Amino acid sequence: MKTPQRYLYVFFVFALYVLSFFTLTIQSGEANHIAQIAPTYHIEKQWVKIWINKNGTIDLLYNVTLVCDSGNISWIRIGQPNEYYTIGICTDENGQPLDKTKVVEDSEVGVKIFLKSKLNFTNPEATIILLTRVDRMVWKDEWNPGNVGMVFIPTWWTYTHVYDFRIAVVLPGNVSVSEIGCSPNWNSTFPEDGNRVVYWEKNHLAPDEKFQISVGFPKQYVDFYYSKSTWDKIREAIGSFLGPVIALSVIAIVAVVVVKGIKKFPYTEPKLSMEVLGVRKGLTAVEAAILLDVDPKKVLTMILFGLLWKNAVEVIETEPYLRLKILSTANLHYYEIDFIDAVVKPSLISTEDALAGTLSDKKLSDLINTLYAKVDEKVKYYCRADTIAYYRRVVGKAWAQVSAAKTPEVKAVQFNENLEWLVIDPRFKRRTRQLFRGEEEIPSTSAWWLPYWFTYHSPPSFRGTSGQPATPPTALPAVQFADAVVTSIESTTNRIVRDIETFTKAILPPVVSSGEGRSQSAPVRSGGCVCACASCACACACASCACACASGGAG
Repeated sequence: MKTPQRYLYVFFVFALYVLSFFTLTIQSGEANHIAQIAPTYHIEKQWVKIWINKNGTIDLLYNVTLVCDSGNISWIRIGQPNEYYTIGICTDENGQPLDKTKVVEDSEVGVKIFLKSKLNFTNPEATIILLTRVDRMVWKDEWNPGNVGMVFIPTWWTYTHVYDFRIAVVLPGNVSVSEIGCSPNWNSTFPEDGNRVVYWEKNHLAPDEKFQISVGFPKQYVDFYYSKSTWDKIREAIGSFLGPVIALSVIAIVAVVVVKGIKKFPYTEPKLSMEVLGVRKGLTAVEAAILLDVDPKKVLTMILFGLLWKNAVEVIETEPYLRLKILSTANLHYYEIDFIDAVVKPSLISTEDALAGTLSDKKLSDLINTLYAKVDEKVKYYCRADTIAYYRRVVGKAWAQVSAAKTPEVKAVQFNENLEWLVIDPRFKRRTRQLFRGEEEIPSTSAWWLPYWFTYHSPPSFRGTSGQPATPPTALPAVQFADAVVTSIESTTNRIVRDIETFTKAILPPVVSSGEGRSQSAPVRSGGCVCACASCACACACASCACACASGGAG
């Protein structure tokens, strides 16, 4: 006879089975739901550039373009070789900083980067630039005495394809081609700023495909490198003589020791200058002029005209030197603030002269030097050649926009609005006169520069009987309009600096520090674009330690 306790026990067991069944069903349903709403994506571009430093570290840069195919994506994770890394740069393609966090887990070591805006059907694409420095990457090559090497696997993507894969490794010093060993055979090798670059590319990587490279070279080109300890070598020797089980056990122990050991190495914060990331957009016309090597005096003229446009300064006199009155310092670029700071004010004579003065050649040369440094800082993560070509196209598009105008009124508006870009063109004078060569009347209402020309550069026929400027005309013949703007810019460029020789000698080229040596200071470089040159075969090298980045992800 069954007791009540027996029935209670049966009921309890049955209830547990039912509860377990429903729990598994709910979890399965949730998993299916998550799988259904998980976003899909692909990697349109993954460009990697590595600088092998003489101090045994590498500077590692990723340029990744992520494309959302379905769903919504708000972050991306880019793997790193180990957890002891410091993020030097993390921006989008326009140089805007991105929020990021370090991810350090057993199977996921990398940087989780949060995008500026979610990727979806209407906003499918984002480019991420990530720079880190990694220690313990250059090892003694046990198979090739006298050599050192690096083995590296870039971030791989478990669930998606990579369609444009490139990797370039910049070797230290002036390693010759004959001294380099690599695997697989490089696609090309080429010089860059006195160093040798080896380069690989593939137009497709399958999901979870790992592209491993190794590069070896003579050890005299580095000041520091790592080598296996005696215990490591003993463990290897023991492993070769013992049975499979013991050997596997030793290998497992060694692997654990190595992984844990890698996590203990110090890391220094990098700051790197490298032109590898395509086009640097977002420069102002003045900054673009510096990049395009425009005459510094003309750049100063561009700044002055920009201040006239903003009604921030007023020209008081032009002879014997420019004399300016400061009207406003609001909403100015850094170089415009420096230009205003270059206005040297005499002893206060009257309230009217309180903010007026002449320009200091020394401060103007300092301004140009600051511009060189700032522009170099802005473009150093990008391909300089592509960026220069881009801004030349911007100038060309500005001319095309003016030329496409159907009426004199529209042409004048387009010309005056694009003037800061048009001035960059070395053919500005000729193209302006070709553009305005007819006899039609050009309205002067949009010509913000006209009062400056009319007061200081117009011919006597435009002046009153007393020799003082009369009221500016509301329209000018096209030929006169072209001559007016060309004359204003040329005259200003010729007199904006008093002592041209002293001014020119004070302008220094940007200084780029090598930053090498095993210290806490970060390297600053000037690199080349990640691109292919002539193909060349090479020998194989085998380094002692392979370092792979963790897999990437997005969501």
